[in-house]
This record gives sequence, C-alpha cells and structure tokens, in this order.
Amino acid sequence: MEFKDITPNFYQDSNQKPFCECTFCGKNLQESNEPYLIEKSFKRNRQSKQLLTVIEYAICLECTIKKTQAISEESRQNIEKYMRENVLNSEGNLPRRNFVEKLEFCAATGKNVEDLDEFNLVGQFIGDKMLLSEFPVIMSNEISEEIQGLLSEKTKEEFDKFMDTITGVPPELKELFKTKRPVLI
Repeated sequence: MEFKDITPNFYQDSNQKPFCECTFCGKNLQESNEPYLIEKSFKRNRQSKQLLTVIEYAICLECTIKKTQAISEESRQNIEKYMRENVLNSEGNLPRRNFVEKLEFCAATGKNVEDLDEFNLVGQFIGDKMLLSEFPVIMSNEISEEIQGLLSEKTKEEFDKFMDTITGVPPELKELFKTKRPVLI
C-alpha cells in the first residue's frame, strides 16, 4: 500500500485542517488505525469559476458498514452493474491513473475537473495519511445523479433513517443528505 500526506483539497473548509473525527459518530480518526473516507461535493460558481463546497464529511469504517447495510439488494445490483458498464475497467478497477491525474479528471467520463460545474471528490485515509489505491477519485455530477437514480425507494428510506439516528451532524446537513446522498458509500 502506498501512502501520502493528506492534501489540502481534503481538508475541512471550516478550519483548513484535516478531519479529526467521523462526522457521523464523532470517533477520533487520527488515533485509530482503521480506514475512513472523506467525501466532498463541489459546485463551481459560473461567474467567478470559484469552487464552493456543498457537502463535506469524513466517515469511519463502522459508520460506512452501517450505511452500506442500508443499501437494498436491488440498489446494490443496480450500482454494481452501472459501475461495471460505465466506470470500472476490464479488471473491475477504477481506471489506473497517477495521483495527479486522479485529482484532475472524472474517473467515469475522463472530463477535466476544470470543465465540471459540479463533482464529488472521495479519498480513503488511515490516521493522517491518504491511501493511494483506487482512491482518490473524482466523479462528475452527471455520474452522481445517475447513481442516485439507481437507488431503490427502500434504500433512500434506509439512508434517511440512518441520517436520523446519527449524532453530531448539523440539521441542515442531515436534510441535504436526504436529497443529495453520498456517492461511493
């Protein structure tokens, strides 16, 4: 496994520092040896071209497992089929790119991040290091919307219930998650 220091594009907007706690359960991520994910959704201001963060969160392995268990079999199959047909290469992996390219191009469409009005950035981490494997990955908004459309009503309801059971998440973020659900969890 290859590791790299966490890059600033994965820092929290509020303090420009790496996430220290799971957004959902409050577990200390820096003291744990368990992997965690960070997902950030961005929207580009059309006039200024500046990127604005719409959603950002860190999620520990335990919360990821809970979230994954909320996905219905129908949704899981739909997402797996979509990923095989549209995103993954013939070996079943995200396209192989070097680290810089992974932060510059959508993994699915190959579009340059500078040409995307909206996109999600996802990375995997352990402690204060980023794991370089299939991650980091950029997914354009069109891909995110297509994946959202593959979720069954049962899965959407389970995700909403999951958001209602966790603590420490601001109410406005909980409501936003109910309309713009995470992409790769």
